Amino acid sequence: MQSLILLPFLVASTWATGVLLPLYLYPSAVYNDGAANWKPIFSAITANPSVNWQVVINPHNGPGLTGLPGDNDINYINGTAQFNDLPHVRTIGYVRTLNGQAPLSEVEANITTWAKWNNYTSSNISIHGIFFDEAIEPSGVSNGANLAYLTNATNFARQMFGDSTVTICNFGAKPDPRYYSICSEIIVFESCLDNNSGSAVCTTSPLPPQYENQTTINTNIPNTAYASQAAIVVHDFVGTTYNGLQASVTTLDSYVHTLKANAVGWAYFCSGEYSSVTTGPATIGALGSAVAST
Repeated sequence: MQSLILLPFLVASTWATGVLLPLYLYPSAVYNDGAANWKPIFSAITANPSVNWQVVINPHNGPGLTGLPGDNDINYINGTAQFNDLPHVRTIGYVRTLNGQAPLSEVEANITTWAKWNNYTSSNISIHGIFFDEAIEPSGVSNGANLAYLTNATNFARQMFGDSTVTICNFGAKPDPRYYSICSEIIVFESCLDNNSGSAVCTTSPLPPQYENQTTINTNIPNTAYASQAAIVVHDFVGTTYNGLQASVTTLDSYVHTLKANAVGWAYFCSGEYSSVTTGPATIGALGSAVAST
């Protein structure tokens, strides 16, 4: 069993909203350039030392294709090590569940590979939790049908990393409350700011739900006892809000303020789907500043 070093922000994260970043952007523009594509994130973290960060590492819909730590890719090794050098950052390994249809043996194999990252000796590329993506059930309604599946998956993660490891389950919608007892954190909303923005993701029929600030929080986190475990993710932060405001840094600040007022544990806003952290107005720097502000 791998030992888990508890990071300083674990206690604080029970009350302060942090950034949960699904990092699906390749680290480098040029081979061995020091993870240049991730440097805006490093800068945002450094500029906002009071903010807690969780960064989901995802070489290839999981730990990679080679089975080796860092996927044997110097760019991922370099970038992940830089995250682990920063305070208040927890690196998380991506595992795809395909709505509970991925064989548990495949899920466990991916978790096992992530655990090998912790044994890498040349750099600190250790992973401190597992992100279970596509956890919503095949019916599209979270009624507990995948409860046994995710119980087995999260238990295996704890066997590999230790009982205190973080397990993040991405439902993208309101989950059955029983999942809160097996997942450390749950993404309860993942959708668009404006489903008329022109983005293919946001305008495909049936239209995805728009983010509606307090209404979305009330709908997807009906029990305030769950707020610190909950995460809100809003991609395509462009266009017009549900009540006619323009996407802007001011709107972003307001929405983050509402999340903090409701003690929601984690949040992420981006304007360029997940392919960019520098597309405005919701750049990674603007998000870090919004979360850091009181």
